[in-house]
This record gives sequence, C-alpha cells and structure tokens, in this order.
Amino acid sequence: MKGLLYKEWATLISSYKQTVFFIAFLYGGISILTGQTGMAYALLVVFSILITSTISFDENSHWDIYARTLPVTPAQLVGSKYLFGLCGLALGTVCTVLIVALILSSVLAKSLSRRIVQPLNKLDLEHPLENDAYEELAPLLGRINRQHLQIDEQMDELQRQQTEFSQITSSMREGLVLLDEKEHVLSINPAAEKLFGTDKSCVGQDFLTIDRSHDMSLAIERAMDEGHSEARVERGGRIWQFDVSRIGASGAAVGAVLLAFDITERETAEQTRREFTANVSHELKTPLQGIIGSAELLENGMVKQEDVPRFVRHIRKEAQRLVTLIGDIIRLSQLDEGDAMPTEPVDLLAVSQEAAENLHDAAAARNVTVSVTGQPAVLPGVRRLIYEIVYNLCDNAIKYNRDGGRVDITVAHDADGSSITVADTGIGIAPEHQGRVFERFYRVDKSHSKASGGTGLGLSIVKHAVQYHHGRIELESTPGTGTTIRVIFPKV
Repeated sequence: MKGLLYKEWATLISSYKQTVFFIAFLYGGISILTGQTGMAYALLVVFSILITSTISFDENSHWDIYARTLPVTPAQLVGSKYLFGLCGLALGTVCTVLIVALILSSVLAKSLSRRIVQPLNKLDLEHPLENDAYEELAPLLGRINRQHLQIDEQMDELQRQQTEFSQITSSMREGLVLLDEKEHVLSINPAAEKLFGTDKSCVGQDFLTIDRSHDMSLAIERAMDEGHSEARVERGGRIWQFDVSRIGASGAAVGAVLLAFDITERETAEQTRREFTANVSHELKTPLQGIIGSAELLENGMVKQEDVPRFVRHIRKEAQRLVTLIGDIIRLSQLDEGDAMPTEPVDLLAVSQEAAENLHDAAAARNVTVSVTGQPAVLPGVRRLIYEIVYNLCDNAIKYNRDGGRVDITVAHDADGSSITVADTGIGIAPEHQGRVFERFYRVDKSHSKASGGTGLGLSIVKHAVQYHHGRIELESTPGTGTTIRVIFPKV
C-alpha cells in the first residue's frame, strides 16, 4: 500500500516538475529572444529549475524515509495525496500565471519604452525649437536654444577678433611672432615670414627651426627670465631690432611676443648725422683757422707791406667760403624740416639760361664752354630751389671738367613731365662712388674738391631740392669720358 502510494505521489510531483521546468525554459528562451536578459529573469529561471529539480520521491529519497516514519495510517496518506495534488496544481497555476504576466509585462514595457524614447532619439538639438516632441520638454529645448544663441554669438565674436588680428598683423611692416612657454611658434605674420624665410607651416614648431642665431636665442631666454630684452641683427644688408617681451599670467610666464623693426634708415640717418656734425666742425674750423692765422700775422706786423693785400684777399676768400658753407647748411636744414615754401610757375629753360649766364666767368676761367638748349617747360615749384639745382649741377660740371671741355644743359618737356639734363666731358665718376656722391660732404677727390673751393654740400642740396618737388635723379658716368645727370619732374 505504501509503495503504491509513493509511486503515485512521485508520478504526480514529477509531472508538475516537468511542467514548471518547461514553462521556465520557455520563459528563458523568450527573454533571450526579446533581449530581456536582466538579473531578475535569470534568477527566476534558476530558482524555478532548482525548485523543480530538488524534489525527488523515489523510495530511497529523504521523502520516502520521512514518510515511513510518519505516524499516519494509509487512509491518511491517501487523503494527503489529494491535498498535495491540489497544492501542486495551485502552485503550478500560480507560477504559470506569474511567468506569463512577467513575459507580457516585459514585452509591453519594451514596446512602450521604445515608443517613449523614439521621439527623444529623433530630437534635432541643432534646431531645438523646430522639434515637435513632448510639451514637457519645451523648457529644456528653449534653454538649449538660448545656449546655442550664446555660443553662436561667442563664436562670431571670436571669429571677428581673429579676423581683426589677422588683418592688423598682415598689414604690419614690422615682424610679429608669438611664442608659448616652450618657445613654440603660435602665430607669425607675413613680415616675419619674409624676414625669417619661412611660411605658416612653422606654426607649432620650435623657434629654433626658423632661426638658429645665438643672439636671438639669448634674447628670448633673457626675456623669459627678466621680462624684456632687445637684440640688433643684420640680415640681408638691413639692420633689424628685435624687441622680445614676456607674456605672464598669474605670475608665471606663458609665452613671449617678438617684434622686429627695420631700423636701417634710422641707423643710416644717425650715422649721417654724426658724420655731418664731424664734417661741419671740420669745414667750419678750416676757414676760421686761415682767417685767424692771417689776422694774427697782420696784427703783429709780421707781414711785409707789399704782402698785405695778398693776406687780406686770403681772409676775404676764407670768410666768403665760410658764409657759403653756412648758407648751404641753412638751406639743407630747411629742406630737412620739410616746411612749406611759396610756389610759382617756373620755366626750366629760363632758369637754366640764368644759371649758365651766372657761371660764364667761372667757365671761361677753366676754358669750358656752357650751352643751353631745349624748349620752354613750365611747372609749379620753388624757383630758388630749382635754380640751385641747375646752378650746383653746372658748377660741379665746370669744376670737374677738363681744359677745353663742354657742359651741355638740355631742357625737355613731354606728356609724362619735364626734365633737365646736364652733361659734361669731365673726369667722370667711378662706379663705386656713384651711389654716394649725393651724400653730405662726400667727395670723390678730396684734394681736388678743396682746391676748387667746394663745400661738399652742393649735390646733397640738389638731391633734397629734387625730392621736395617729388622728382628723381638719374646718373650715368664713365671715368675719363664724362658724366650725365638727368633731373626728372613728374607731371602735375
């Protein structure tokens, strides 16, 4: 009786075990297919398998042993059979309903979440106000739109500043280089690119890749330590001054700015000024010494009566030379200052004829013939300056001419402007001196110049007077053959 009861009980439980296991397996498969592989589902499947797998009702199991020890009658066991059967049936039904409900809820939850999230995934955050989404998102989308506007304004401002910076640095004649704290190039303008022989590809590289001079490296290092440094370097026949300044933030160096200035003209002007001062001092001292020496001899009665006129002539000559030199210096100073002078219509042909007539005696003394040819050419200008141009060119042509030579003055006028050409048959100018003959106190032959009584300022006055009238000078000369100087005035 007990054995039969046990077998029936085991058969009943086994059938429920298989049913629960099948349902758990089915739910696990559906969960995997639907992508619901969460920890709760896995635990449910495992729990179901463990529950159904640990129940065993064979005759050798613990249940059998336990049943044999129970103080019940076979009738009670038979009643218990139906009780356990009903419990098992209820348990299976509850588990089945629970699992089916979980499956349906997961499927519905996934579908519902997809429908909810799908409009969010389709949001166009670049144009927040154009989205037709949930009304609850309107404040968030409005704030995103305002942030977009603020970012666009900031980007436009940065772009504007960058454009202004590029335009300013591109039009600068000075070279500009920005360096970071590691001396890498952050920015370089076209003037600096030309100076260092590089291009925009050097940005991001070490400054040593574009300039390896020791002076520049030392200047940058000193600026990083002391805050500022300067260096003068000669490049391509030009003199450059480099100003390097440290850029600091919160007490630390974050970079440096390098400015390059072309100071060739300034250095040349300074050198000219020093030379001019020295030459003026010498030129003034020479005639004054002659005057003082002759006067002392006359004062002390050391000159014979018949020699007194000769000493007086010497004093007058030196005084006249001194007055001429002072006059030239004054005229040069006026031209340097660039002050406006009264202008009037000036006929170049008439001025040339007047200068040639005034130099007739000097030309005759040296056996030089002066001629003036051409056509009338009238232009607005300062008559005194134009006269000095012609007079000084002719005077030099006579002084540095050979015996029996010629000086030809030609005036021309065309659609492009007017010109005065002074050609001589004199000693000529060597090529190495042609570029400097218009400098102050520059003399090709110093002994000949002093003997001729020149001040060394004539051609310099010519250059400045021509520049005052916005003209230009052309010089052609062959040593031993002669010199031709052409002054060209532009059409007004």
